[in-house]
Amino acid sequence: MNIQGTIAKMTTAEKVGQMFMLAFASDQLDEARTLMGEHLVGGAYIADENVPTAAAALALCNRLQSFAAGTRLGIPLLLGADQEGTWSVMTAESAMGPGNMALGATGDPDSAYRMYRVIARETSAVGLNVVLGPAADCNSNPHNSIIEMRSFGEKPELVAAMTAAAVRGLQDNGSIATLKHFPGHGDTRLDSHRGLPTVDRTREALRRIDLHPFAAGIKAGARIVMTSHIIFSALDPDRPATLSPIILGDLLRGELGFDGLVVSDSMNMRSMKRNYDPADAAIDGFKAGVDLMMLAEEHYDHDASQYLANQRALIRAVIQAVDEGRISRERVDDAVTRVLRLKREAGWSTEPLPDRTGQVGGAEHRAIELDVARRAMSIVRDNHGLIPVDPAAPITLVNTTERSAYAVLTQTRGIGPNQATPAFDVFADSLRARCQQLRLIAAEDFSLRDLPDAGAIIAVTENYTLPGMDFEGARQAEIVRALHAAAGERLIVVGLRDPYELARFPDIDSYLCAFSFRPCAAQAAADALLGKFKASGRSPVSVPGTELEA
Repeated sequence: MNIQGTIAKMTTAEKVGQMFMLAFASDQLDEARTLMGEHLVGGAYIADENVPTAAAALALCNRLQSFAAGTRLGIPLLLGADQEGTWSVMTAESAMGPGNMALGATGDPDSAYRMYRVIARETSAVGLNVVLGPAADCNSNPHNSIIEMRSFGEKPELVAAMTAAAVRGLQDNGSIATLKHFPGHGDTRLDSHRGLPTVDRTREALRRIDLHPFAAGIKAGARIVMTSHIIFSALDPDRPATLSPIILGDLLRGELGFDGLVVSDSMNMRSMKRNYDPADAAIDGFKAGVDLMMLAEEHYDHDASQYLANQRALIRAVIQAVDEGRISRERVDDAVTRVLRLKREAGWSTEPLPDRTGQVGGAEHRAIELDVARRAMSIVRDNHGLIPVDPAAPITLVNTTERSAYAVLTQTRGIGPNQATPAFDVFADSLRARCQQLRLIAAEDFSLRDLPDAGAIIAVTENYTLPGMDFEGARQAEIVRALHAAAGERLIVVGLRDPYELARFPDIDSYLCAFSFRPCAAQAAADALLGKFKASGRSPVSVPGTELEA
């Protein structure tokens, strides 16, 4: 592809179209075909709802690229997905691994490299050419509901090393990495899917903590950086990063020397929709330095009857802004050059891919994700030497999560974990297969009267990082506290989640943490509990009010 020659042939509408990444509901492709045909839209955000299986992913990617092939210039598409471990696509089949916090718990950058190599191989096999990860955020705020396990940890040095390894794992193996959420989403309490957060760190603290992993990822060769919809008062007190020429120009392009593609986080998140007119935000974002605008995730306030009209209006508003000189043509050409350069460097094509879906979730990849999950496992406390448990002895297994809480996991329109089988069920099935006297108590049936007088009591807790909502945790803490009061030193808590819950019950004597809710982590937790390997992981985050420090 001759970039300058191609740009010379393009109309303003086609150039602006290349600067947008659309999303669409399920497998309804009329909207995508229309927007690509009318405006040469440059890419698409792909959710699990679009691609629940590898076969669905391959068929969809080939179909979308065929739409691009049928346009006047035949420019291939960027097809990106949140395949970052904690959030995923092809969830029913792919080996997405235990997620970043578990990788951070291994303390081993090679584990991050190996896991992201698997992610690259599986996504590229089906035509997904961009991974919207890794998250390079230092999760320094324990109340950060949206990042949590999506982060490698809180210490900048660890997060930087893991981020760089993840970038290399992706880009050495046929994919494109995206550092997010610049300049860092780790010190927020408000989820930017719900509102517009503000971070009040000093410039010095931002450079020392938040920017360090991004600098490492850029040095490792990351080709894309995703912006955050967050106001950083020390950098630009008036505008979120997505709309800030200070943050995207002076800081990202200037100080950090990033010369790749800048993509916005979803412009349909409530942090943007509740505070800015969509057309104004898109125009200001492009002026600030965004090269590729992610339109909408088809989850937040989506009205299918208005979707196509809204997206047409948005693109046309940007075209009008270019025609009127509010966005310079130089800025447009610069953005399109970066989009096309990325497509050319990766050697992308609109030709249909052969069927390599057998690579997704294959035995080799499953072995790697289980090995990595095992390396993450941490016996945070074992004051009375209860771990490992004897599989021949009586064991009472308590699920602290009520069944109704799990429904949300598959009701987020494909954004997020998308996990149909709860972590508890995987853990329980593994124990049931190996323990001779296992008794299970559901949260709905929990009563202290049912506890036996002897044997280990194992309480399982869970958390899932969800977009725009929280996983129910109050009932879990109530049951754990009741069990601790009644069973005392016989209680073992198994956290199929982050360890921040320890602040709710700081006196628990035995605590095994997986730093993940994924099936591979639940399997690894069962293996660790039964002594199948020595748990050597270390928490990459600190828990206030406890002795646990990263």
